Amino acid sequence: MSGSRKAEIRKQTRLFDDFFKIDEVIVSHQRKDGTMSPDERRLVFERGDAVAVILYNADTKTVIIVDQFKVPSLIGRRRDDPQTTDGWITEATAGMIDPGETAETAIKREAMEETGYSIGNPQLICKFFSSPGGTSERIFLYFAEVRESDQIGEGGGLPGEDVTVIRIPVDQLFKRLANGEIDDPKLAIGAYWLKDRLKVAADHAPVAAAKPRSTALAFSTVCYQLTAAPQIIVGYKTGPIDAMKGVSIWVNSENTDMLMDRVIGRTISSRIRLLGSNRDEQGNVLEDTIAEGLRAAVGAHGHVRIGTVLVTESGSLAASHQVERILHVASVQASIDGGVKATQETLAACVRSVLDRAEKINKTSWNLAVNFLRERCGLKPHYCDSILIPMIGAGDGGVAVEDVARSIIPAAVEYLSGLPLPTLRKVFFIAYNEQARNACEAALVECAALGKLVKTECK
Repeated sequence: MSGSRKAEIRKQTRLFDDFFKIDEVIVSHQRKDGTMSPDERRLVFERGDAVAVILYNADTKTVIIVDQFKVPSLIGRRRDDPQTTDGWITEATAGMIDPGETAETAIKREAMEETGYSIGNPQLICKFFSSPGGTSERIFLYFAEVRESDQIGEGGGLPGEDVTVIRIPVDQLFKRLANGEIDDPKLAIGAYWLKDRLKVAADHAPVAAAKPRSTALAFSTVCYQLTAAPQIIVGYKTGPIDAMKGVSIWVNSENTDMLMDRVIGRTISSRIRLLGSNRDEQGNVLEDTIAEGLRAAVGAHGHVRIGTVLVTESGSLAASHQVERILHVASVQASIDGGVKATQETLAACVRSVLDRAEKINKTSWNLAVNFLRERCGLKPHYCDSILIPMIGAGDGGVAVEDVARSIIPAAVEYLSGLPLPTLRKVFFIAYNEQARNACEAALVECAALGKLVKTECK
């Protein structure tokens, strides 16, 4: 019924034009008895439309919200306590829609600016008027589920915004909601919606629920020095691959069909594919650089043997992460029924093949000639001297991460220790979560106990 009656704006005049605007509107509307009301003068606070998002981290079971000083919050609270200095408000990530932006584009931008999380396909919960008695502002409220690996920035807002990122467990958020301790209506609406969503998911969950996904670790690097070649470091990096910058070569563990995971996936393959792609400002993939390069490298047969290593360029990763090459190793056997499987027996050979290919890249006639000229000119030679290797065969491959580490780390140590004139200087393995970190550390400690490694500081 609300949209079926007639309303006429006789005149609209801008009285104030700054960060926000105030319009004087002379309006008449059709009353419930069918007659038109007399012309009435109304003032409208005009600031455009806004967006907000409820960010739910499925890895940590937390909601990512922000805390920021707001003058209106201070003024409002002084109506209760004239002496208060509390102008900070804990709220859902939010911001204004810029001219020319869609609501979805705006919320992706705001989420990255304020929290550092990259969100792919936000779901619209609702759009509502923030205060229809005084302002025309509408708020488009979204929900987005993220993982630890989706945090690719620090957040904190734009310079001068002083935004604090808060990760609150969902049970604590719902407790605050029940106690009336949430000041932000966007967060309150979103919290009620999330509570219902999680309840429905729990009601429909299978009795034998799958193990929850392990939580990613913070970023760190652990280094060991080879006893036989002290200039070479073997170690591991913790956390999501997205923030691991400055390593010359990334290794992608693939199946024998060499088909990369889709860009919306959560695997190392999907992250490499997405991060290396050419994307527009909204994050849409314009050129699937690495996946297309891999398909070209595979050729018409579309299938390779276990242990095969193919090389592609790194696409956008060259500029964003200083990655020069991607080595794709077939470590998982694709089967006729569509399944995949790795075996512990082949993993050590896969790692040796990867390291051997990296050395061959550095020692091509062209690279040797270029580095000879660099040295003659007083410049340091340049090689792809560092490499990042995931726990190949774990995950979909089905091999326990402890068995993976026991296979591939000693294999790398043995290969590097016996390498004549090595160009590789740093070999790192990816320990995304605590289980992988413990597995890597145990394998390295065992190598150290055999006199092959010595723990050292990372430089």
